[in-house]
Amino acid sequence: MIFDAEDPLNQTFRDAVAATLRDDLADRRAQIAGLDAALGPLVDLVTPLALGGKHFRPAFAWWAHVAVTGEPASSGPLLKLASSLDLIHAGLLAHDDLIDAADTRRGNPSVHVAATGLASPPNQSLGAAAAIVGGLLLIQWGERLAQRSGLLHPKAQAALDDLLNRVLVGQLADAWASAGLSLTGPGGDRPLSTGQMVAEIDDLKAASYTVVGPVALGALAGDADATQLAALERFAWPVGRAFQARDDVLAIFGDETRTGKPSGDDLRQGKLTALVESALSKADAAGLATLRGVVGNDGASDDDVARARDVIASCGALSAVEQAIADGVDQATEALTAADLRPTGRAGLIALAQAAANRDS
Repeated sequence: MIFDAEDPLNQTFRDAVAATLRDDLADRRAQIAGLDAALGPLVDLVTPLALGGKHFRPAFAWWAHVAVTGEPASSGPLLKLASSLDLIHAGLLAHDDLIDAADTRRGNPSVHVAATGLASPPNQSLGAAAAIVGGLLLIQWGERLAQRSGLLHPKAQAALDDLLNRVLVGQLADAWASAGLSLTGPGGDRPLSTGQMVAEIDDLKAASYTVVGPVALGALAGDADATQLAALERFAWPVGRAFQARDDVLAIFGDETRTGKPSGDDLRQGKLTALVESALSKADAAGLATLRGVVGNDGASDDDVARARDVIASCGALSAVEQAIADGVDQATEALTAADLRPTGRAGLIALAQAAANRDS
Protein backbone atom coordinates (compact mmCIF):
# COMPACT_ATOMS: atom_id res chain seq x y z
CA MET A 1 0.00 0.00 0.00
CA ILE A 2 1.44 3.36 -1.04
CA PHE A 3 0.41 6.52 0.79
CA ASP A 4 0.72 10.15 -0.33
CA ALA A 5 3.84 11.90 0.96
CA GLU A 6 2.38 15.30 0.13
CA ASP A 7 -0.67 14.56 2.28
CA PRO A 8 0.73 12.13 4.86
CA LEU A 9 -2.34 12.21 7.12
CA ASN A 10 -4.91 11.74 4.37
CA GLN A 11 -8.02 9.62 4.71
CA THR A 12 -6.41 6.57 3.12
CA PHE A 13 -3.64 6.50 5.71
CA ARG A 14 -5.99 7.19 8.61
CA ASP A 15 -8.37 4.47 7.45
CA ALA A 16 -5.52 1.95 7.23
CA VAL A 17 -4.38 2.74 10.77
CA ALA A 18 -7.95 2.65 12.06
CA ALA A 19 -8.56 -0.73 10.42
CA THR A 20 -5.42 -2.14 12.03
CA LEU A 21 -6.49 -0.85 15.43
CA ARG A 22 -10.09 -1.97 15.01
CA ASP A 23 -9.04 -5.52 14.20
CA ASP A 24 -6.70 -5.68 17.18
CA LEU A 25 -9.26 -4.21 19.58
CA ALA A 26 -11.91 -6.64 18.38
CA ASP A 27 -9.59 -9.52 19.25
CA ARG A 28 -8.84 -7.96 22.62
CA ARG A 29 -12.52 -7.48 23.40
CA ALA A 30 -13.16 -11.13 22.67
CA GLN A 31 -10.33 -12.06 25.04
CA ILE A 32 -11.72 -9.89 27.85
CA ALA A 33 -15.26 -11.14 27.28
CA GLY A 34 -13.93 -14.69 27.26
CA LEU A 35 -12.77 -14.16 30.83
CA ASP A 36 -16.01 -12.46 31.89
CA ALA A 37 -18.63 -11.38 29.35
CA ALA A 38 -19.82 -8.51 31.53
CA LEU A 39 -16.42 -6.76 31.20
CA GLY A 40 -16.47 -6.43 27.42
CA PRO A 41 -17.88 -2.87 27.69
CA LEU A 42 -14.57 -1.77 29.24
CA VAL A 43 -12.97 -2.22 25.82
CA ASP A 44 -15.90 -0.34 24.27
CA LEU A 45 -15.16 2.60 26.58
CA VAL A 46 -11.49 2.84 25.64
CA THR A 47 -11.80 2.02 21.93
CA PRO A 48 -12.79 5.60 20.88
CA LEU A 49 -9.56 6.90 22.40
CA ALA A 50 -7.55 4.79 19.97
CA LEU A 51 -9.74 5.30 16.91
CA GLY A 52 -10.67 8.96 17.33
CA GLY A 53 -7.31 10.68 16.97
CA LYS A 54 -5.46 12.11 14.00
CA HIS A 55 -2.84 9.32 14.03
CA PHE A 56 0.17 11.66 14.09
CA ARG A 57 2.35 9.19 15.96
CA PRO A 58 1.79 6.33 13.51
CA ALA A 59 2.42 8.76 10.66
CA PHE A 60 5.77 9.93 12.07
CA ALA A 61 6.86 6.31 12.54
CA TRP A 62 5.67 5.34 9.03
CA TRP A 63 7.37 8.18 7.16
CA ALA A 64 10.60 7.93 9.16
CA HIS A 65 10.77 4.26 8.16
CA VAL A 66 10.09 5.16 4.53
CA ALA A 67 12.77 7.86 4.73
CA VAL A 68 15.32 5.19 5.61
CA THR A 69 14.20 2.17 3.57
CA GLY A 70 11.61 3.34 1.06
CA GLU A 71 8.03 2.12 0.71
CA PRO A 72 7.56 -1.37 2.18
CA ALA A 73 6.68 -4.21 -0.19
CA SER A 74 3.93 -5.21 2.22
CA SER A 75 2.28 -2.56 4.39
CA GLY A 76 0.95 -4.87 7.09
CA PRO A 77 4.01 -5.19 9.38
CA LEU A 78 4.81 -1.46 9.35
CA LEU A 79 1.16 -0.56 9.89
CA LYS A 80 1.12 -2.78 12.98
CA LEU A 81 4.28 -1.20 14.34
CA ALA A 82 3.11 2.35 13.63
CA SER A 83 -0.46 1.78 14.83
CA SER A 84 0.76 0.35 18.13
CA LEU A 85 1.68 3.89 19.13
CA ASP A 86 -1.96 4.94 19.10
CA LEU A 87 -2.91 2.15 21.49
CA ILE A 88 -0.19 3.36 23.84
CA HIS A 89 -1.33 6.96 23.31
CA ALA A 90 -4.93 6.02 24.11
CA GLY A 91 -3.89 4.36 27.35
CA LEU A 92 -1.96 7.44 28.39
CA LEU A 93 -4.95 9.66 27.57
CA ALA A 94 -7.19 7.61 29.88
CA HIS A 95 -4.70 8.16 32.68
CA ASP A 96 -4.09 11.81 31.83
CA ASP A 97 -7.80 12.65 31.94
CA LEU A 98 -8.14 10.95 35.32
CA ILE A 99 -5.13 12.80 36.73
CA ASP A 100 -6.39 16.14 35.38
CA ALA A 101 -10.02 15.45 36.38
CA ALA A 102 -10.96 16.22 32.75
CA ASP A 103 -14.62 15.51 32.01
CA THR A 104 -14.34 15.30 28.23
CA ARG A 105 -12.00 14.07 25.54
CA ARG A 106 -12.62 14.83 21.85
CA GLY A 107 -16.14 15.98 22.64
CA ASN A 108 -17.09 12.78 24.50
CA PRO A 109 -17.05 11.88 28.19
CA SER A 110 -13.59 10.81 29.34
CA VAL A 111 -13.18 7.16 30.31
CA HIS A 112 -13.44 7.69 34.06
CA VAL A 113 -16.56 9.83 33.65
CA ALA A 114 -18.26 7.36 31.30
CA ALA A 115 -17.41 4.41 33.53
CA THR A 116 -18.67 6.22 36.62
CA GLY A 117 -22.10 6.31 35.02
CA LEU A 118 -22.22 2.56 34.43
CA ALA A 119 -23.19 2.00 38.06
CA SER A 120 -26.42 3.07 39.71
CA PRO A 121 -25.96 5.27 41.60
CA PRO A 122 -22.86 6.58 39.74
CA ASN A 123 -19.65 5.29 41.29
CA GLN A 124 -16.48 7.35 41.00
CA SER A 125 -14.28 4.52 42.29
CA LEU A 126 -15.47 2.40 39.37
CA GLY A 127 -14.65 5.25 37.01
CA ALA A 128 -11.12 5.58 38.38
CA ALA A 129 -10.57 1.82 38.22
CA ALA A 130 -11.79 1.66 34.62
CA ALA A 131 -9.45 4.48 33.56
CA ILE A 132 -6.45 2.97 35.34
CA VAL A 133 -6.98 -0.63 34.25
CA GLY A 134 -8.26 0.31 30.78
CA GLY A 135 -5.22 2.53 30.26
CA LEU A 136 -2.84 -0.22 31.35
CA LEU A 137 -4.50 -2.69 29.01
CA LEU A 138 -4.18 -0.30 26.07
CA ILE A 139 -0.49 0.31 26.76
CA GLN A 140 0.14 -3.42 27.08
CA TRP A 141 -1.80 -4.15 23.89
CA GLY A 142 0.20 -1.50 22.08
CA GLU A 143 3.47 -3.13 23.09
CA ARG A 144 2.20 -6.54 21.98
CA LEU A 145 1.00 -5.20 18.62
CA ALA A 146 4.46 -3.70 18.04
CA GLN A 147 6.06 -7.04 18.85
CA ARG A 148 3.73 -8.87 16.46
CA SER A 149 4.83 -6.58 13.63
CA GLY A 150 8.06 -8.52 13.34
CA LEU A 151 9.98 -5.22 13.03
CA LEU A 152 10.81 -4.76 16.71
CA HIS A 153 14.42 -5.94 16.68
CA PRO A 154 16.65 -4.90 19.63
CA LYS A 155 17.43 -1.33 18.53
CA ALA A 156 13.78 -0.64 17.70
CA GLN A 157 12.73 -2.23 21.00
CA ALA A 158 15.13 0.09 22.81
CA ALA A 159 13.51 3.07 21.06
CA LEU A 160 10.05 1.94 22.17
CA ASP A 161 11.28 1.39 25.73
CA ASP A 162 12.83 4.86 25.77
CA LEU A 163 9.61 6.41 24.45
CA LEU A 164 7.58 4.77 27.23
CA ASN A 165 10.06 5.64 29.96
CA ARG A 166 10.18 9.29 28.95
CA VAL A 167 6.43 9.83 28.67
CA LEU A 168 5.67 8.08 31.96
CA VAL A 169 8.37 10.05 33.76
CA GLY A 170 7.00 13.18 32.08
CA GLN A 171 3.51 12.40 33.36
CA LEU A 172 4.86 12.05 36.89
CA ALA A 173 7.00 15.18 36.54
CA ASP A 174 3.91 17.14 35.44
CA ALA A 175 1.93 15.98 38.48
CA TRP A 176 4.99 16.60 40.68
CA ALA A 177 5.37 20.19 39.53
CA SER A 178 1.62 20.84 39.65
CA ALA A 179 1.71 19.86 43.33
CA GLY A 180 4.26 22.60 43.96
CA LEU A 181 7.24 20.26 44.25
CA SER A 182 10.58 21.10 42.65
CA LEU A 183 12.29 19.30 39.80
CA THR A 184 16.06 19.29 39.50
CA GLY A 185 16.79 17.89 36.05
CA PRO A 186 19.23 15.03 35.36
CA GLY A 187 22.11 16.59 37.33
CA GLY A 188 20.04 17.12 40.44
CA ASP A 189 22.32 19.81 41.89
CA ARG A 190 19.73 22.61 42.17
CA PRO A 191 15.98 23.17 41.64
CA LEU A 192 14.89 24.11 38.13
CA SER A 193 13.24 27.45 37.47
CA THR A 194 9.59 27.41 36.44
CA GLY A 195 10.55 27.93 32.80
CA GLN A 196 13.06 25.09 32.96
CA MET A 197 10.45 22.80 34.51
CA VAL A 198 8.00 23.62 31.73
CA ALA A 199 10.63 22.81 29.11
CA GLU A 200 11.61 19.54 30.79
CA ILE A 201 8.01 18.37 31.15
CA ASP A 202 7.19 19.33 27.56
CA ASP A 203 10.19 17.42 26.24
CA LEU A 204 9.48 14.30 28.31
CA LYS A 205 5.70 14.20 28.11
CA ALA A 206 5.08 15.59 24.64
CA ALA A 207 7.98 16.04 22.22
CA SER A 208 9.71 12.77 23.02
CA TYR A 209 6.69 10.55 22.61
CA THR A 210 4.73 12.48 19.99
CA VAL A 211 7.52 12.95 17.46
CA VAL A 212 11.03 12.00 18.60
CA GLY A 213 10.16 8.50 19.83
CA PRO A 214 7.94 7.55 16.88
CA VAL A 215 10.53 8.82 14.40
CA ALA A 216 13.30 6.85 16.13
CA LEU A 217 11.12 3.74 16.29
CA GLY A 218 10.25 3.83 12.60
CA ALA A 219 13.80 4.64 11.54
CA LEU A 220 15.48 2.00 13.69
CA ALA A 221 12.95 -0.61 12.59
CA GLY A 222 14.33 0.17 9.12
CA ASP A 223 17.96 -0.19 10.28
CA ALA A 224 18.81 3.51 10.12
CA ASP A 225 22.52 4.19 10.44
CA ALA A 226 23.93 6.67 12.96
CA THR A 227 24.08 9.54 10.47
CA GLN A 228 20.50 9.08 9.37
CA LEU A 229 19.29 8.77 12.95
CA ALA A 230 21.12 11.95 13.97
CA ALA A 231 19.51 13.90 11.12
CA LEU A 232 16.07 12.55 12.00
CA GLU A 233 16.55 13.52 15.65
CA ARG A 234 17.55 17.06 14.60
CA PHE A 235 14.27 17.12 12.70
CA ALA A 236 12.13 15.55 15.40
CA TRP A 237 12.96 17.63 18.47
CA PRO A 238 11.90 21.04 17.07
CA VAL A 239 8.77 19.48 15.56
CA GLY A 240 7.88 17.86 18.87
CA ARG A 241 8.29 21.15 20.68
CA ALA A 242 6.24 22.95 18.04
CA PHE A 243 3.52 20.30 18.41
CA GLN A 244 3.33 20.93 22.16
CA ALA A 245 3.38 24.69 21.71
CA ARG A 246 0.43 24.39 19.31
CA ASP A 247 -1.35 22.28 21.94
CA ASP A 248 -0.78 25.07 24.46
CA VAL A 249 -2.22 27.68 22.09
CA LEU A 250 -5.27 25.56 21.22
CA ALA A 251 -5.98 24.85 24.88
CA ILE A 252 -6.54 28.57 25.43
CA PHE A 253 -7.50 29.97 22.03
CA GLY A 254 -8.86 26.91 20.24
CA ASP A 255 -12.40 26.38 18.95
CA GLU A 256 -14.07 23.96 21.38
CA THR A 257 -16.15 22.45 18.58
CA ARG A 258 -12.92 21.36 16.90
CA THR A 259 -10.67 20.57 19.86
CA GLY A 260 -13.37 18.65 21.78
CA LYS A 261 -12.18 20.15 25.08
CA PRO A 262 -13.34 23.24 26.98
CA SER A 263 -11.20 26.20 25.96
CA GLY A 264 -9.45 27.81 28.91
CA ASP A 265 -9.40 24.79 31.20
CA ASP A 266 -5.59 24.79 31.18
CA LEU A 267 -5.73 28.25 32.71
CA ARG A 268 -8.24 27.25 35.40
CA GLN A 269 -6.21 24.15 36.22
CA GLY A 270 -3.02 26.19 36.55
CA LYS A 271 -1.20 24.08 33.95
CA LEU A 272 2.44 24.94 33.48
CA THR A 273 2.83 25.81 29.80
CA ALA A 274 5.36 27.83 27.86
CA LEU A 275 2.57 30.14 26.66
CA VAL A 276 1.35 30.99 30.16
CA GLU A 277 4.90 31.29 31.46
CA SER A 278 5.70 33.73 28.66
CA ALA A 279 2.60 35.79 29.43
CA LEU A 280 3.42 35.96 33.14
CA SER A 281 6.86 37.31 32.29
CA LYS A 282 5.68 39.83 29.66
CA ALA A 283 2.42 41.25 31.10
CA ASP A 284 2.27 44.62 32.79
CA ALA A 285 1.03 44.97 36.37
CA ALA A 286 -2.65 45.08 35.43
CA GLY A 287 -2.30 42.15 33.03
CA LEU A 288 -0.38 40.17 35.62
CA ALA A 289 -3.16 40.70 38.15
CA THR A 290 -5.70 39.48 35.60
CA LEU A 291 -3.68 36.37 34.85
CA ARG A 292 -3.10 35.57 38.51
CA GLY A 293 -6.83 35.80 39.09
CA VAL A 294 -7.44 33.06 36.53
CA VAL A 295 -4.43 30.74 36.50
CA GLY A 296 -5.16 27.94 38.94
CA ASN A 297 -8.62 29.26 39.79
CA ASP A 298 -11.22 26.55 39.18
CA GLY A 299 -13.96 29.09 39.75
CA ALA A 300 -12.82 31.56 37.08
CA SER A 301 -15.73 32.60 34.87
CA ASP A 302 -15.77 32.54 31.09
CA ASP A 303 -15.42 36.33 31.15
CA ASP A 304 -12.36 36.01 33.40
CA VAL A 305 -10.82 33.54 30.95
CA ALA A 306 -11.62 35.86 28.03
CA ARG A 307 -9.81 38.72 29.78
CA ALA A 308 -6.82 36.45 30.40
CA ARG A 309 -6.78 35.56 26.70
CA ASP A 310 -6.69 39.25 25.84
CA VAL A 311 -3.70 39.74 28.14
CA ILE A 312 -1.83 36.77 26.65
CA ALA A 313 -2.38 38.13 23.15
CA SER A 314 -1.77 41.81 23.88
CA CYS A 315 1.43 41.34 25.91
CA GLY A 316 3.12 39.58 23.00
CA ALA A 317 3.22 36.08 24.50
CA LEU A 318 1.00 34.56 21.83
CA SER A 319 2.97 36.05 18.94
CA ALA A 320 6.24 34.91 20.54
CA VAL A 321 5.01 31.33 20.78
CA GLU A 322 3.68 31.45 17.20
CA GLN A 323 7.09 32.62 16.04
CA ALA A 324 8.77 29.82 17.98
CA ILE A 325 6.49 27.31 16.28
CA ALA A 326 7.35 28.66 12.83
CA ASP A 327 11.07 28.71 13.65
CA GLY A 328 10.86 25.11 14.83
CA VAL A 329 9.37 23.95 11.55
CA ASP A 330 12.03 25.84 9.60
CA GLN A 331 14.77 24.28 11.72
CA ALA A 332 13.30 20.80 11.24
CA THR A 333 13.00 21.22 7.48
CA GLU A 334 16.59 22.39 7.25
CA ALA A 335 17.74 19.31 9.19
CA LEU A 336 16.32 17.02 6.50
CA THR A 337 17.34 18.98 3.42
CA ALA A 338 20.84 17.56 3.06
CA ALA A 339 20.26 14.29 4.95
CA ASP A 340 20.89 10.92 3.30
CA LEU A 341 17.21 9.92 3.19
CA ARG A 342 14.76 8.66 0.59
CA PRO A 343 13.03 11.63 -1.08
CA THR A 344 9.51 10.26 -0.52
CA GLY A 345 10.06 9.78 3.20
CA ARG A 346 11.70 13.18 3.53
CA ALA A 347 8.73 14.83 1.81
CA GLY A 348 6.29 12.98 4.06
CA LEU A 349 8.09 14.07 7.23
CA ILE A 350 8.30 17.72 6.14
CA ALA A 351 4.58 17.74 5.32
CA LEU A 352 3.87 16.13 8.70
CA ALA A 353 5.88 18.82 10.46
CA GLN A 354 3.71 21.49 8.85
CA ALA A 355 0.53 19.61 9.76
CA ALA A 356 1.61 19.11 13.37
CA ALA A 357 2.55 22.74 13.88
CA ASN A 358 -0.38 24.37 12.10
CA ARG A 359 -3.32 22.17 13.09
CA ASP A 360 -6.52 23.70 14.50
CA SER A 361 -7.57 20.80 16.73
